[in-house]
Formats: sequence, structure tokens, C-alpha cells
Amino acid sequence: MRQAGRFAVVVLVGAALFAAGAWWKGVTWSDLRHWGTPRNAIEIDGQTIRIPVAQGPDQRVLPEVEVDTVGAYDLLFRDGGPDGGPVRYDPCRPLEYVIAEEGLPDGFVPTVQAAVASVSQATGLAFVYEGLTDEEVDFDRALVQERYGNRFAPIVIGFQTEDQNPDLAGTVTGLGGSSAVPGAYGDAQYLRSGVVIIDSEDVARILEDPDGEALAQAVVAHELGHVVGLAHVGDTHELMHESNLRLLDWGPGDLAGLALAGAGECEPR
Repeated sequence: MRQAGRFAVVVLVGAALFAAGAWWKGVTWSDLRHWGTPRNAIEIDGQTIRIPVAQGPDQRVLPEVEVDTVGAYDLLFRDGGPDGGPVRYDPCRPLEYVIAEEGLPDGFVPTVQAAVASVSQATGLAFVYEGLTDEEVDFDRALVQERYGNRFAPIVIGFQTEDQNPDLAGTVTGLGGSSAVPGAYGDAQYLRSGVVIIDSEDVARILEDPDGEALAQAVVAHELGHVVGLAHVGDTHELMHESNLRLLDWGPGDLAGLALAGAGECEPR
């Protein structure tokens, strides 16, 4: 997971945005709609980046999932409200994702897509596959990258070995998380630019099992659970337990937490 404390939030002064009939560079119609409310920015490694404005309609892409199960779940990020609710992805635009080419096991793209589909169904969040990328998967990735345009980088799912990433040593088969970043306007935070890293050597061993395909899909789904904001739980009957004891699908607490994770409000356009 990536901690919100990695970023410094700064405010861009909303001074005169136009002069002599020429638009000030970088001003959007959203800035005009939010006139008087400066666009937020984040400072990363000494560089100030204006928060990209949310695009698309201000309504959910998919219907909200009703919570009809009870069980253990926990959250990685909580907002500052009195109820301590989750920080979420914007449900009113698709969550783009890419798969890193390096280390990708042969024939594994459908497994990733099946795991994504299970998360989409449980959260009511829409996902869009944008293909393969040559981006090197890393939790310290830039949140805005020229290769992806003027937007937050899509979720990236990649594969490494223990030698490449010591955090995958021992029984750790995957890592996952997102960054909690302010919206373009206001105080609310949203999840952005998730990362999933799967141990390619562990996956190769898992696929040798008679249930290997389903187990591998469950590994990816677990890490995507972190991406959309769920933390580990102590209940071994939940897929979000830190060790998968051959579970192949979500438990009741997982489903309750995933539905909550997908029940956010639209980010202001």
C-alpha cells in the first residue's frame, strides 16, 4: 500500500486567469465552474503537479452494490469524517488498468482479467483494460506520466521475482495498494494509480496445482482488494486474510467491504 503521507498538498492561487481575451495556460472549464476555489496540487520530489480534473458524467458507471453479507473487513485509508469511512476510487468513471509486459507469465492475461471482473462485480466499479505497458512496475511510480497523458496513471499490474523485489521474499506472493490523493477541488481524497506486484515464480508453482488457475486468480483478486482500499483481516474465512488458505472466492466480510469500497460519491467535475 502507498501512504498518503508521501505527498505534500499545496494550493494553487486562483488569481487572474485570463487577460486581454487569452486563456491562462492550463485553465479548464472545470476551473471556471469552480471559480473562487483554487485547483489542488500535489508536490512530489520537489515538483508541483496540478491535480487532473475528473472527466465524464457525474453519475455512476455501474449500479451501486447492495451490502447483503456480514463479516470481517478493514480499510487501508479512512477519510477525515466523523464515521471514518473509506477513501475510495471515483465510481463515476472507469478505472483504467494496464498489465506490465516484463515477467508476464504466458497466457496469464485472462487470469488477471477474471480477477478484475470479480472485483468489479463486488464493488460496482467499472474497469477498462488498456493493454500491455512497458512501464516498470514500482510503488514509487510517478502518478502522472507522459505515456498516459494528462491524467493519473492507470492501475498497473506487474510481475517480479524475489531477487527483483525483496518484499516478495518468503511466503509473500503479491503486493497491492493505491495512493490516497486529493481531488482537483475541495478537501475530499480519492484513491489513484494502484499497483499490483505478483511473484512470478510463486505463480508458476501455483499453476502446477490442480486448482492452480483458480488459486492464481484469487491471488490477483486479493491484491486488487488492496488496490480498492481493503486491508488484511484476521478471519481465515476471508480472502483478505494475509495468508490464503486455498480460498478461491470472496468471503462474506470481503463482499461487505468491497461493496462499501465501491459506494463512493462522484468526484466534482
